[in-house]
Amino acid sequence: MDLPALHPERDDLEEHRVGPALGKIASGLYIATAIIAGEPFGMLCSFVEQAGFRPPMISLAISPGRPICSVLDAGGMFGLHILSKGNQALLKSFARGSTPASFAAHVLTPNRFAVPQFAEAWAFLVGRVIGSIPAGDHTLYLAEVLDGALQHEGGEANVRVRSNGFSY
Repeated sequence: MDLPALHPERDDLEEHRVGPALGKIASGLYIATAIIAGEPFGMLCSFVEQAGFRPPMISLAISPGRPICSVLDAGGMFGLHILSKGNQALLKSFARGSTPASFAAHVLTPNRFAVPQFAEAWAFLVGRVIGSIPAGDHTLYLAEVLDGALQHEGGEANVRVRSNGFSY
């Protein structure tokens, strides 16, 4: 039996068929933060998953060329804010990108790793990248979790299901 090519050329018909099914893979909503050139930076992301127990590991898929990639590619530390449904104001501040105003509207909590940490986020993790691999139009980063906290009891995960798995 002949198997299909690993990377077939995608035509509109295939995206029309596969896209709605692929989009039904639920993902949480997160804000990744880091210090870039001495300034705080944050970005909304959704391709995040726990990847190990001991040591605790997470994976993140980020489009190459995003500003945070300079920190991740260098094996740097970053913050990951896990958003609840109650974190709509925080989500809105980063929905269109990171600006100084994105940070000014929210209280930052100091931490021993000096990465931006929003006090209002449902939960927070500090990660350090230990490896990466190309993953199509993204880079998949593997990070060890160095610290973290559930900052607010209760809450419900802010989960997103996309209408099409070929776009955000």
